[in-house]
Amino acid sequence: MEKNHAKRFYKTVSYVAKDNGFEVLLDERSLKTPAGALLILPNEALAQKVRDEFDAQTQAIIPETMPIFSLAATAIDRVMPQRATLDDELVRFGHNDLISYRCGADEDPILAERQNKEWGMIQSWMADTHNIHLQSFEGIMPQSQPAEIQPHLEHAVRAIDDWRYVALYRATTLSGSLSLGLCFVTGYLDVAGLMKQAFLDEFYQEEKWGADEWALERRTTIETELQDAARYMALLS
Repeated sequence: MEKNHAKRFYKTVSYVAKDNGFEVLLDERSLKTPAGALLILPNEALAQKVRDEFDAQTQAIIPETMPIFSLAATAIDRVMPQRATLDDELVRFGHNDLISYRCGADEDPILAERQNKEWGMIQSWMADTHNIHLQSFEGIMPQSQPAEIQPHLEHAVRAIDDWRYVALYRATTLSGSLSLGLCFVTGYLDVAGLMKQAFLDEFYQEEKWGADEWALERRTTIETELQDAARYMALLS
């Protein structure tokens, strides 16, 4: 079913520097977020991109074609007022991280070797970068990580500023791994690298049995979201 999008109601789009950042203007009126907050952006590059997204709308305003505005607005509407709650959520991802759960060598030695090599590299990065030493478990049943990683997980999550946190949250929840989310938001993994790690098992199964159309479509959607997040982070740097 075709969505009913709001009609474009403005003629001009611009942006202006303020003492606390940059505002985008629709017909000289300050742009607001979906929740009604004033959209104050941290730098000119981000303001330019949001301006361009709004200016590119023709007869109707199609939110799906404005990913940078959506990410920036999410930082203001969701991250800033709910940061502590979101921190707790991401820390829980760290305690149940995708890369900690491995296939047994007796079950599938090729997959087990691949997981140990690829995810072991991520574990080493987490240890070296954040002093977070994740244990590995065989099987998929939830198991407990050492209690001593808790403060280090909290520190790693809290170190990400509110604007980049949107990308961290997206990468973590899409991949099922805080480790991969941190690798992505700090530049250790690009989109292709993150996809390779997050879907390592799925890619392996496709090598054996062929691709599944639904899985391909789902991964394409996820990859698009991650590419949007990568472009957003590039504008923040």
